[in-house]
Amino acid sequence: MDDSSRKEPFRYVMNQPIECWLEVPAGNSGPGAGKLTEGVLLDLSRSGCKVRTSLNLRFTSGDTKLIIHFRLTDVNLQFEGSVRWGWMFGIGQFQYGVRLELNEEEEELLLRELELWTNTRKAQ
Repeated sequence: MDDSSRKEPFRYVMNQPIECWLEVPAGNSGPGAGKLTEGVLLDLSRSGCKVRTSLNLRFTSGDTKLIIHFRLTDVNLQFEGSVRWGWMFGIGQFQYGVRLELNEEEEELLLRELELWTNTRKAQ
């Protein structure tokens, strides 16, 4: 397969999940609105990520908004996104796929941070 035919961005799988915080914007109704809930980042690309958390969003449609807070290197990152899928993962744990809604500046920041993070991992 020709590399130029790839349409999806590369996904970075976290061999050791990265701590993150999930925030349901205060304007939303439902569980966790306006609060930060601890979670782990399992994988990440410029278009989305997979997270696991104790927060039960009672996911039923793709319109649940989230703000995800995490740190790959020395920069605190905060991106908005929408939950695309969700399912129960064991007792009291839920896993969600989040489509990130990045503007051009945020996408550049994320790509820079992913590159730095990748280079740091190679050096270890």
